[in-house]
Amino acid sequence: MEVEMRRMNAFFPASLEIQEELLKAGFKVPYDRESGRKTPVPVVVSSMEERRIRRNRLLKARDFESDGKFAAVPGERALLEMEPTERGFMILRPKPLEYHLEELGFTTVPPRIWGTWASFSLPFSVYGELVDSLDGLREEDDGGFYTASRGSGGRIEVYAYKGKRGKDLGIPVFGYALGLHGLTLAEEYLREKAKENGLPEERLRYLRLGLKKRKETRAGLKVGIVWENGKPSEITLKLSTVEPRVKIQGLYGELVGKSRGELARTDDWYIVVHGSDFLAALETVGRAFG
Repeated sequence: MEVEMRRMNAFFPASLEIQEELLKAGFKVPYDRESGRKTPVPVVVSSMEERRIRRNRLLKARDFESDGKFAAVPGERALLEMEPTERGFMILRPKPLEYHLEELGFTTVPPRIWGTWASFSLPFSVYGELVDSLDGLREEDDGGFYTASRGSGGRIEVYAYKGKRGKDLGIPVFGYALGLHGLTLAEEYLREKAKENGLPEERLRYLRLGLKKRKETRAGLKVGIVWENGKPSEITLKLSTVEPRVKIQGLYGELVGKSRGELARTDDWYIVVHGSDFLAALETVGRAFG
């Protein structure tokens, strides 16, 4: 089954591994006080609806309009392919067909200590079809699931978690790969930054700017439903990692944060979960408000 996503965000600035890889190659990440040169690690964003952001936060886009202070990026397309396997796993394959690159906005909490670092939103209209398509992966014992919610105004987000070990994670993730390789805009952005930093372009060939799950990485996928003004509006999926912790030497001292995985040269995007977990999580959040 393949669904067009409402939104997709891959927060690569949350990865100390990618930051260190760029620093070792000579890039000033994220900002050099002496020269004023900036090389922020980009956030890869795709939004079905027009997105309006500050112009200085837009790193790269194929098409946009700007008044000098703000940029309006038109609607973009990203797909999520959901492929069940014979062994009962579910492979989720995000496909950013149209996207742009943003600099992370100001946050009070450094992204390196966030749990979630990639998120995907589907229209709620596909919920019934999605649950029906997964029925063959159902297992008798789907206990151990519970929900937690948060809300403000007319918006409530409900997420499913599997057991105590899944606290803050959702359902177990058995493998994943996400990266900047194969993204034309990211390649153009890095070539421009290499020239700005006085680095030979051929150095880019050797960079590992993808992330794969390591054996010791504790990862999960939060499966949720967003309710707005009393009606379900979207299904949301959030990839999180919490362990192990890593340290790198930044431009101005040591940085400590959550590992996002092992560096790799990959242009393949995927997340692997148990199909029965995914189905149980969907049904658990679906029952939260009847």
